[in-house]
Parts: sequence; C-alpha cells; structure tokens
Amino acid sequence: MIENEMLPSQGRYVSLYRRYRPLRFGEVIGQDAAVSVLRHSLEGGKTVHAYLFSGPRGCGKTSLARILSKALNCTDSRTGAEPCGACASCLAITAGDSLDVVEIDGASNRGIDEVRELKAHVSLAPFSSNRKIYIVDEVHMLTEPAFNALLKTLEEPPSHAVFILATTEPQKVPVTIRSRCQHIPFRRIPGKDIALRLALVCEKEGIPAEEAALWELARQADGAMRDALSLLEQAIPIGSGSVSVASVRSLVGGGSRAEMELFVSAFRSNPEGAIGTLMESLQKGASMERLVESLFLIFRDLWILKSWGEKTLEGLELSGEEKAFLTEESRFWSLEGLRYCLESLSRMLGRLRLGIRTDVLAGLLLQGLSTGQPAREQELQSSCPGHLAASTAIQEEAVPVPEKKTAPVSQSPFQAGKKDEALPVAVDPETVRRFWNCLMESRDPANRQVIAALSAACVRAVEGGIVVDFGEKDRLGFDLIRLERNLRQFNVSKEKTLGSLSVTFCWKEECVRAEGAAIPDSAPPREVPRATPWERRKTRPDKVEKDKAAPPAPEGEPLSAEGQAKTALDEMIGWFGGEVLLVREEGSESGSAGFEEGSAAE
Repeated sequence: MIENEMLPSQGRYVSLYRRYRPLRFGEVIGQDAAVSVLRHSLEGGKTVHAYLFSGPRGCGKTSLARILSKALNCTDSRTGAEPCGACASCLAITAGDSLDVVEIDGASNRGIDEVRELKAHVSLAPFSSNRKIYIVDEVHMLTEPAFNALLKTLEEPPSHAVFILATTEPQKVPVTIRSRCQHIPFRRIPGKDIALRLALVCEKEGIPAEEAALWELARQADGAMRDALSLLEQAIPIGSGSVSVASVRSLVGGGSRAEMELFVSAFRSNPEGAIGTLMESLQKGASMERLVESLFLIFRDLWILKSWGEKTLEGLELSGEEKAFLTEESRFWSLEGLRYCLESLSRMLGRLRLGIRTDVLAGLLLQGLSTGQPAREQELQSSCPGHLAASTAIQEEAVPVPEKKTAPVSQSPFQAGKKDEALPVAVDPETVRRFWNCLMESRDPANRQVIAALSAACVRAVEGGIVVDFGEKDRLGFDLIRLERNLRQFNVSKEKTLGSLSVTFCWKEECVRAEGAAIPDSAPPREVPRATPWERRKTRPDKVEKDKAAPPAPEGEPLSAEGQAKTALDEMIGWFGGEVLLVREEGSESGSAGFEEGSAAE
C-alpha cells in the first residue's frame, strides 16, 4: 500500500498526481541517487545554501524540493533526515500555506524586476521556521540580467536562506550560477517502477486494472510519473471505471505496443491483411513517427532475444504478455531478417523529418519491412534507388555446387542468363556488405566519383565473385565507373577488404571487370572504334540529308584551324560520354537553328 497522505479536498476533486505526490523521502521512486545525497547531507548536518535539481519533466524535482524543505524545517528531531509530516511546519508546507517556503515560476517571473524584489525579501528573517526556502522552477527561463542580479545573492546568501533551483535544461543555466549550487541530476523513472506505482494507486482507489494496460500507460509516460498518473486518470472514465487495454488504446490512439505486435504477426503470416491494420492505426490519429518507433522497439526486442536468448528479457522493460509474444514470434524470424528490418526502420526515422505524406511513408515502411520478411530469408532484396537503399542492397543467390563443364572459361556469364562457369570463389555476403557500406559512407575526396557512379547500383553475390548491376536508365553511372581513374580507385578500396575477389559491373548485356578488362563472349565481337558523340550524331536518320550537304574533307588534306578545334572538342566531349546540344554560328543571335536534341550520356 502507498503510505502517503491525501491532500484535503475541501469539497472539491483533487487530481491523482496531486493526491499521490510523494511526501517523504521513502516514497520517492526512481531517484535513489538524489535521495541518498540529500539524506546523507541532512543526517550529517552538511546541507548547502543552494541546490540545482535538473532532469526531465515529471520525474519528481519539485516534489523532492518540497520534501527537502520539510526536512530542513521539521521540528521533530526524532525522525532524523525524514520529515515527520505531522508538525505544524510539515503540515503547512504540504498544504502550500507556509510563508517560509516560496515557490516561484521562472517562466512567468523571469525579469530583473522580479529578481530584485526577491532579493529584497531574502534578507528578512523566517516567520515561523528555521529556514527560509526559495524554490525556483524552470530557472533556465530567467533573462541574463535576472541571472546577474541573482548571482550575488547566491554567492553570499543570508545564513537562514536556502535556494532550490529546478530546471529541465541545465545547459541553459549560466556556469556562474551552476558553480555556486550543488548540482543533483534526476533521471527518467524506469517503466517497471511506473507500472508498479500505477498498480498500487489502482489498488488503493479500488479500480480494476489490466497489467498490459498499465504497462502501456507507463510506456506512453516516457519516464514521467506525473504524466502516467494523468493518463491513468483519463483512462478510468473511458473504461467505465476500470483500466483495460481497449480503454488505453482509445485514449492514446493508434500505434500502441499491442497494436504493433498484432501488425508484426499479421505481416509475417498474412501481409495483405496487415496493410489494413497499419492504415487503421493511422486513421486513429497515430503519427508515423510513433508507429515507426513502436515497431523499432519490437524488432529490437526480437533481435536481442534471437541473438542472446530468453535471459535477456529480464533486462527489458516488458510485461508478462509482451515477453510471451516475443518468445513465440521470434521462432518465425531469422537474425538476418530482423537486422534488415531494424536498418530499414532506422532509415525511416530520418525520413520522417522531411515532411513526406503519411501514405507515402506507409508505403516506404511496408517496402522496407518486406526486405526482412521471413519468407524471403534466402533472397534479401531492396529496390529503392540511392545510397540509403543501395548501400545495403547486397543480394545473395543460392549457388549450387558447381560441376565440371566443358565450355571455355572465357564464356560470358551474363549473356541470356548464363551462369558463371569460372572456378568458384568463396563469397562472404557479410564481408561484401561491410565493404559496400564503408565505400558508400566514405568521406575521402578520392572516392567521390566512385560513390556517385555506384549510388544507384545493386549488388549481387554470385558464383565466383560479386556483380554490380546498373539499371536501364543508369548508363551514366556505368560509363563513369569504367573510367580508368575510377576503376583504379575502386580497386584500391576493394583490395583492402575483399582482396582478389572478382567484381563485375553490368549494364543490360554489357559487362566489364573491375580490373578494367571487358568480358568476351564465346564469339568475341569485332573491334569497332568508339565514335565521338559528334560523329554518332551525324549518323542519325534525321540528319542524313543535312550531312550530305557538307561532304567530308579529302583524305590526306590537312584540317583547317576550325576543323582542328572541332575535332579536339569532339574528343574532349567523348571522354565523358557527353553530347552537343546547341551550336551557335557566328553572327547568329539565337542559335536556335543549330539546336539538336541529345542526351547527357550515352
């Protein structure tokens, strides 16, 4: 049972968080370190003149400040550091009627005039207590002149004055103020302690409560006991006098832990039905950020359980039902699939800040989770372009044990779906994945063109090496990686991690080794010199008639200065696979007559 005293209601309703506010050090939960420091200083008579309590909202800073005030002014010395709660001073402080304990809201009294008024009253002796105590909440909201005016008082206060400053953002308090206070940090209250406290409150109030519902309230409170009691007070009327999972779901909207557990199970066994569960949660008002965070925690717990066994569940803040769900569900997931789901959800958290539409984000979420779906453990794929998806798109193909073949080794393995007939080389997908991620995340300026070329590529582990596939519209990336300097830089990075493992770049049916050697077919094609973009453009059907009007120069005749410049320009453009888009003749104003369509790269 809770051993605190209820505040006098005076004929009106008092909210739960006020009725069950801790009144003694022994009733404070989740702040053992702060309570221990204050207890020892009180028992040894070594209290200081200024304290700074910092921590998240609703974790007990103001409540502990009031308990400290009662302990400093308690007239019953038999209780030691613990206030008796029965003397006149303790009763007055509990009711908020003590003239010697002044609570100030720093957010609404933040100016220098308010601090000057405070300084004028500090020197006055206490009315009926031993100490005059000033509790300043949200002290970081004071202005700089107000802090400067308070500084001298904190440095040399009267012997009867004690300052207790409370803040949620200690970094905003000037260091000159912090250095004159004993800084006591507070932390978020563990969910297990909050759920236990809520159960005790429900027991004392005579309210039936389900364990899973209390755990969900504790999770929603995010370490704040005050928020948890406020949510409990709202859930009681929704549940018609009881606290159930259904009433908590109605209160907090979609995205609760229980709903996301149902979604995970449905997505694993029946993906078509899981989509309706996800959209229903969104229609209840749940934000995508909350859904992604809830799913991330579930997959994190599954991954921990799958990696290290059931003993790890004791270290997680989970109810009995949630532990049972994890134990049952983990049987259907592979460690690799769970890791892919976590990576996808972590990327989603970054995209949530971009302001993308909810239905688009829902589609990205489903696509990302399908990567780690149990049914696809042996074929992990990712179709999202760009570094966010390509950096982890290492696809594994089940390669059978090769048999001896009579076909020549030089036969192209990528023509019409043929398999690699070279001797197999052991390929470790995890090593390839690490190499690819490190390359894509490299900050080395020498790797910039390599990263740009490979940013939209997809990697597959095949028999004898790995293949880097470029999409049909990514000819530019394929041409860029084939440049000698880029191939050389890629090989330098590859050899550090993959050694001599073969790497092949492919676009449609055209392939090249990372070492720069083209892959010949069984019947090698005739060598045709690469034409410059200018020459290729002349062979287009719609330019044949125009080209006839300008016959080429006879063989052996030296080119004019204009022809030499034109040839040099063609050669430079050919280095990058470019195309001339506009030709402006001398004396022409618009140059529109010389405009011809082309592509940036061929």
